[in-house]
Amino acid sequence: MRIKQSRIKKINPIGTTCKKAIYNSLIDAEDSIAYLQETKFVKDLSAYKCSVCGFWHLTSK
Repeated sequence: MRIKQSRIKKINPIGTTCKKAIYNSLIDAEDSIAYLQETKFVKDLSAYKCSVCGFWHLTSK
């Protein structure tokens, strides 16, 4: 008995070239900043949109 191969293509998850934590929107990144400032001794964090992957990252600069 022969087994037919499926014609369904395997879909791989989206991978980013950046190794930093990613956020889908500015609001998500700002929520994360607020949480970090409330729970840990972190100050002067800001969010920026990455020109490489298109997602949002956090920076202390």
